[in-house]
Amino acid sequence: MNDESSLIRRTLALRDNDAFSTLVKLHQGRVRAFLVRLCKQYDVADDLAQETFINAFRKLSSYKGTGSFSGWLYRIAYHCFLQHRRCVSRRLEVTDDYIGQLEVLSDRYDSISTEQKDMEKALAQLNTDESGTITLCHSYGFSHQEVSDILKMPLGSVKSNISRGKTKLRKILTRESTQEQKLEKAS
Repeated sequence: MNDESSLIRRTLALRDNDAFSTLVKLHQGRVRAFLVRLCKQYDVADDLAQETFINAFRKLSSYKGTGSFSGWLYRIAYHCFLQHRRCVSRRLEVTDDYIGQLEVLSDRYDSISTEQKDMEKALAQLNTDESGTITLCHSYGFSHQEVSDILKMPLGSVKSNISRGKTKLRKILTRESTQEQKLEKAS
């Protein structure tokens, strides 16, 4: 994207903070959503997104222009997430907290359909590798090879994580749909 390229050049050549701020605005929503799916906590995702953009600003000169800029950002975001996870001594209580936050904060997301909410709840039950690869491939449109490059994960592992994750999502969503139908019949 030429506009993105010129923003990168302006940031590098002139240390133009406004140009970098525009880059952040272009990508912050998707980077944050990616991190929410990985860590399943909004506040942590916000912190990691901020850290991602700070690191991106510091490392912008290392972006060579090969591949997409957004892919480069997702790689940084993923590394920030992994670093965060390494620093935390125990696993986060992810599913319950995330689902609870989704319900509490659902008024913020009035435009999200019931199906989207169900999908987010189901994605929250996947492991990090499964939700990360599915998000990058199916939500953000990256190829398997691009996801492999972004996550520094072997291509076969990317494909396996997507396959396993899809299978789990089908089971989760089918189970929830069956439970809802039983509740409707009982009413």
